[in-house]
Amino acid sequence: MKRSLDRKTKIALEPRKQPRQQRSSKVVDRILDAALILTREQGTRTPTTLAIAQRAGLSVGSIYQYFPNKEAILLDLARRWLSSFPEVIAKRIKVPPPTTREEFRRDVRKLFIDTSRLYLENASLMPVIEAISGNADLRPIQNEYDDQIIALYAAWLKHVNRDLADKVANRLGMLVMEVGHACRLAGLKKDRRTYDLIEDDVETMWLALVTPHLNLD
Repeated sequence: MKRSLDRKTKIALEPRKQPRQQRSSKVVDRILDAALILTREQGTRTPTTLAIAQRAGLSVGSIYQYFPNKEAILLDLARRWLSSFPEVIAKRIKVPPPTTREEFRRDVRKLFIDTSRLYLENASLMPVIEAISGNADLRPIQNEYDDQIIALYAAWLKHVNRDLADKVANRLGMLVMEVGHACRLAGLKKDRRTYDLIEDDVETMWLALVTPHLNLD
């Protein structure tokens, strides 16, 4: 997928038009849902535009009204995947802050369950995400979401410890995001048992990293 995107950076990867009516939005949702189902079914194989159209119950012409090519569809799926993380992390800020290490550990476990599900359910999109990371023209798309996620992790840590300095919170937020993402990508390339073990290791690293900064009993 990375090689495919690298070859085609000069072609349009943005949607042809943004849906302005509810009916158009539903058509785009059908296209994206069909593409996501096919990527999950086909694993590393990229679904064709024809296959996406058939699964969505649409003509290929209808697909091209909204997306110039299959790469643009997959890129939009990747954007939607990235945009799901801020909401998951923000949930931890909306609840009363933990007052003990055990309460914080339980909060971390809840966060890991939610974020791990996003990785496992969308494992077939990871080649797209890696392609974005490795392409200078596409990397700003991921940077935008990375900045949001780091800021939310920092806000979560300051929610737990109001006295935590902003610079420290942001540094910890960056490490939490980068370590978690890199390790999960590596785990997804292995079997599920290995992924689960790596997930446990990452959780242990997170706790060891941030707990000393939170002044918890």
